[in-house]
Amino acid sequence: MAKRAYNLTDDVSLLVHLLAKRVERLAHISPGQILHGVSQARTRSRYGVYAQCHGLRFKHGKREHPTRDGHVWQWPIIKVRGQEIFYYITYFLPRFLDQTPRDRLHTLLHELYHINPKFNGDLRRFPGRNEFHGRNYDLMIDSILEEASPHIDVERFPFLVFGFDELVQRHGGVVGNKLKRFQPKKVRLDDLPANLARPIRAPETTRQHELF
Repeated sequence: MAKRAYNLTDDVSLLVHLLAKRVERLAHISPGQILHGVSQARTRSRYGVYAQCHGLRFKHGKREHPTRDGHVWQWPIIKVRGQEIFYYITYFLPRFLDQTPRDRLHTLLHELYHINPKFNGDLRRFPGRNEFHGRNYDLMIDSILEEASPHIDVERFPFLVFGFDELVQRHGGVVGNKLKRFQPKKVRLDDLPANLARPIRAPETTRQHELF
């Protein structure tokens, strides 16, 4: 019998639902309005980006940002199964799964904490020069990890137990949603009312086998 590939993004999505229900500092998160996807890391070096959270709105949750030439930058309205999407998180493979189990959870929490407390499509912002991390960001994530750990049945989530090579050996591969990189579009200010009247519906996410 052929092995069934391990679905990373389905498991991550399930864990995020659990965390939002049981961890007070993540209670502002609406899991059904977040997309999770995978992308292939350029190298397998442990140095580099493990995951990345993207907001789908400008500062303060605004959908438009004016320019000086009579245009605005405008985010599209992304809907999946009727729900508007405000964030998407990309996990870079195999690097994300090459971390220690604790660091994988730490990375996930790190990205989730970037989500604005108002869940408005903007990222969480801090005072000072390092607007998106603040001075004690990683210490805060350490604290959230300690709060979250008792609520997680690690054995239920293979990506918190096994590394990339072990998952491939056990399941024959690792599967995840392959997402496009959503970008705001530049539109004429005069066209804005008509543009707003016709929300853009994104195509359903496609699934791609990431086999290395």
